[in-house]
Amino acid sequence: MTFEYAPAPESRAVVDIDSSYGLFINGGFVDPVDGRHFKTINPATEEVLSEVAEAGQADIDAAVKAARKAYDKTWSKMSGKDRAKYLFRIARIIQERSRELAVLETLDNGKPIRESRDVDIPLVAAHFFYHAGWADKLEFAGYGPSPKPLGVAAQVIP
Repeated sequence: MTFEYAPAPESRAVVDIDSSYGLFINGGFVDPVDGRHFKTINPATEEVLSEVAEAGQADIDAAVKAARKAYDKTWSKMSGKDRAKYLFRIARIIQERSRELAVLETLDNGKPIRESRDVDIPLVAAHFFYHAGWADKLEFAGYGPSPKPLGVAAQVIP
């Protein structure tokens, strides 16, 4: 009798890594205008996983401009309930793809899969759930009768 083994749940086979990634600006991936690409390397094997775009000043300005436009046209006009729907959906997508995200996190920085799978990715989803839960409750938390979003926030992700 021959036994067929399925790939391990943490197998690299669950991820598909492109050879290059651009910057995600205005709803799509774009090449950097004044930035560059750098190699991201699996520290366990020194294998090049992909080339990733690094933003320059013009790229950052374009991203902020796109974010402000999205904020002014859409996000700022949404009710807290509607904003919560988007944040909850992001949290659910993170949970649905947690296996894949944990493998990618482990490949990218060499930490044990257990830490990525059981701590890092669940915390990411939990943050989105947390903020989604507050989105339609701010008026009851002392922010007045009709709290509004304040604007665009930037984040630098190494």
